[in-house]
Amino acid sequence: MIFTDTSFLFEWVDLMWLPIILLVVKKHQRWVSAGFFLSCALMMRLQVELIASTGYLHGFLNLMSSDIFSRGLATYSLFYLLYCGLMIYSPETRGAILLAGAISIFFAALLVSMVVMVL
Repeated sequence: MIFTDTSFLFEWVDLMWLPIILLVVKKHQRWVSAGFFLSCALMMRLQVELIASTGYLHGFLNLMSSDIFSRGLATYSLFYLLYCGLMIYSPETRGAILLAGAISIFFAALLVSMVVMVL
């Protein structure tokens, strides 16, 4: 990847969330949950590549010293944790409600992480 010189293991450390999410959710929620995780993981990498392609590896405003990948990873990890919590407290959610919740959390994670990455 062009944005940092981190190790291969650090670049894919968020994949540890996939088995955690799949263990937390009920059997009928697994496909939506896997889709939620994979779309968030892909979106984080797209956001990082977009910001890094402009040449600002620490965000546009340089208010934080950490790189954009680390900030994105932390932000999305918080939203994965939020999603796991919601799935634990709503085990019988199905169909359109489950999908709407996953999409809502996805867009919230997208917007919050973009703000955090720009800082």
